[in-house]
Amino acid sequence: MPTIDQLSKLFKAIASKDFLSSEQLARQIAAEEEKKGHRTAAQLLKGSLVTNGAKPAVDGYPAPDAVASPAFLMGALSRQPSSVTLRDVRMGKSQRASLEELVKEFEQQAFLKVRGVHRRTKLILHGPPGCGKSMAARALANEMKLPLFVVRFDSVIGAYLGQTAINLRQLFHFAEVNQCVLLFDEIDALGKRRGSLTDVGELDRVVIALMQELELSELQGFIVATSNLPTTLDSALWRRFHLSVELPRPSKRDVLEFARAKARTFKISMSEPLQRRVAALRNYADAEVAVENEARRLALSSL
Repeated sequence: MPTIDQLSKLFKAIASKDFLSSEQLARQIAAEEEKKGHRTAAQLLKGSLVTNGAKPAVDGYPAPDAVASPAFLMGALSRQPSSVTLRDVRMGKSQRASLEELVKEFEQQAFLKVRGVHRRTKLILHGPPGCGKSMAARALANEMKLPLFVVRFDSVIGAYLGQTAINLRQLFHFAEVNQCVLLFDEIDALGKRRGSLTDVGELDRVVIALMQELELSELQGFIVATSNLPTTLDSALWRRFHLSVELPRPSKRDVLEFARAKARTFKISMSEPLQRRVAALRNYADAEVAVENEARRLALSSL
């Protein structure tokens, strides 16, 4: 049982509407109960923390009432600034047209609503590592002038039965009340095919919870998911996305042209050694790192 001192501090925090402190105190009490072996009590206490009426901001955006734990959201969402545009992302004509359509739908959503047509709000980008999926998500957010929040899976996946599903509900509710792009980068961690003999039943429940949120949520902005391993995703998960876009592995020429464009943003030239290094690379992500490393080296050498 919590001590009188702990309860006194908790009540004072609630009375002063210091909900972040009250949640921290409540989590301390739950942790102590767990250490004592009172696991059922600890699980019940932690589960009770998902509603607290607080309205602090997550990087300037309000946490929704009645559902979200502000402390959880601040740990689970990482805001990422973006100056990338769709023109900066190398992709095929059909892929570019699909993403540009999403931007147009967002800009003309009032026009569509009058005609009883819903814009698409859930997108999955898939392809090999380093093909530009995350960059495309950043570009979409920038084109729509929406803040981009990346989901941190280490904060979402809970140790307790049902906790991950509760955490997913909080994330989707945040996207329901705030205009933003919520990026589930490498959603393979949550959406693997159900029924594997090597997985526990809890993982299947997580996939079901994720599919329900995707199907039922009415979003102010967008959900964007990326996957390096599309064949491992549950087949029913795909139907919950309004649009699926595959970004193929880039050719050597594509990588080199991307590197040249990146070098121009740093106002450096593509030296022969840098061109040779880039020529040996297979994806945009590695090429971006190589060019930035060279820009850093040149900047420091000028001191």
